[in-house]
Amino acid sequence: MKTLKLKLASTLLGVLVVFTACSDDDGSQNPSSPELPPEASMSANLGNFPSNGESSGNGSAANLEQNEHSNFAFAATNVVFWQTILNVQLAIPVAAFHEAFNHSFEYLPEQAKWRSEYTVQVNNQSITATLYAEYNNADQIEWEMYLTAPGQFEDYLWFRGESQTDGSGGTWYLSKGPAQSGEVLSITWDRQGENVVNAIYTLVDEQSERNGSYIEYGVTTESGYTHFYDISIVSETEADYDVLIYYNEDTQEGTVRSEAHFETSTFICWDSDFQNTACEQ
Repeated sequence: MKTLKLKLASTLLGVLVVFTACSDDDGSQNPSSPELPPEASMSANLGNFPSNGESSGNGSAANLEQNEHSNFAFAATNVVFWQTILNVQLAIPVAAFHEAFNHSFEYLPEQAKWRSEYTVQVNNQSITATLYAEYNNADQIEWEMYLTAPGQFEDYLWFRGESQTDGSGGTWYLSKGPAQSGEVLSITWDRQGENVVNAIYTLVDEQSERNGSYIEYGVTTESGYTHFYDISIVSETEADYDVLIYYNEDTQEGTVRSEAHFETSTFICWDSDFQNTACEQ
């Protein structure tokens, strides 16, 4: 009888241990709060290139004389093309994403997702942002940002993306906006430092005659320069061409290479006054 009681007690203890273990496992399945990708992963800033609207003693790129400043003017024209696209397409989503760093996430167990909801002011307009994060696996998080502006649009999926859980890299996909359908831009980013990234911006708008064009921007270790711009223009109506630009934001000196435009595979340079100059060997 004593043996039977001991066996029964042992069995009950085993059941209790299993039940407790299962309960702990269920609780541990809730992932930790997701880490946002770096702010610079979604940015309209292409550095301090003069064509970005920064003033200089020599005037803007558009006003420079083509004959004396043609090297810089060609480089600036291509950066301006991309800067204009980014300024238009990223104004609202960038503001909404950057505001997320001021708010926390709550876990939604029924959806197995995390949610952060807040209000952001963009151009004197109050917009409600709802950012969802879902662990795709142990190494990747999927993101969705829905925006609402009373009387204009409601729960509009303005951008989505995925990132590595350690914040080392990822991709964003930007929609055109509530008035249109489809996506317009993708941003593939790679973290280089605390809030420094190299990013590739690609046009993914099937209605654009330059669909597939891209610009890669980031910091560089190229001697004498601080940033680079690797540009590829794809066109349905004109010849395709590539441009590689190195720029020093401290001296404003730079160099550009485009075999299609300059009819040479060598680099062409400009000095701190944006004037054409021979490249240093």
